Amino acid sequence: MTKGMILRAAVPLLLLAPALAGCAGDDGPVTLEVTTQDWTGWSREQPEPESESVTLTEGETFTVRMLGDDVTVTVTEVDDDGIELETSRQLARKDPGGGADHDDLTDEFTLDRDGSVAFTTPSLDGGTTVTVAEG
Repeated sequence: MTKGMILRAAVPLLLLAPALAGCAGDDGPVTLEVTTQDWTGWSREQPEPESESVTLTEGETFTVRMLGDDVTVTVTEVDDDGIELETSRQLARKDPGGGADHDDLTDEFTLDRDGSVAFTTPSLDGGTTVTVAEG
């Protein structure tokens, strides 16, 4: 094989490499819309939700105040299907219908692309719900 033949064989591979790298997954940065909503079971009126946008890559964190304590949320993985989040303490998953499973606390949550994930303090009388969506 001559040098010219090797070069002609390598050029298509070099042109294909960026496309193949794009298929491996999207590890960031991602922009997340984070909404916190304090709530109480003792009143019909609830505080206004607060929202902020954060842009992060894998391994980076953001902090939210929940029931007087700061909770750190780490982006542990970003790929084409979703974004994996880990919280610094165990929380209850918030169901899309409004309820929460207080018997199955976790510190790992998956945010589906083009969706949202919500978690809340594991209490019944008052707390904070955090909703995270890709922004």
